[in-house]
Amino acid sequence: MSDIFEWVKLSEEDKRVIMKFVSENNIFVREIMRNEFPTLYIGRAPEEVARGWIMIAGREKVINFVNSKG
Repeated sequence: MSDIFEWVKLSEEDKRVIMKFVSENNIFVREIMRNEFPTLYIGRAPEEVARGWIMIAGREKVINFVNSKG
């Protein structure tokens, strides 16, 4: 199975886990993305950040990161 880069294709469980993490760590996630991709703007609100993170990094990388920090 290939990685997922679209929010709408994620399972409801993945969406819940990612949104919870981003809501609790919004500034941290934005800083990670700013360091890795300095020219991209992924938003400020948790919903924008979560969707942008998935579009840029993909489900596998995001879920692995969340699990390693959780």
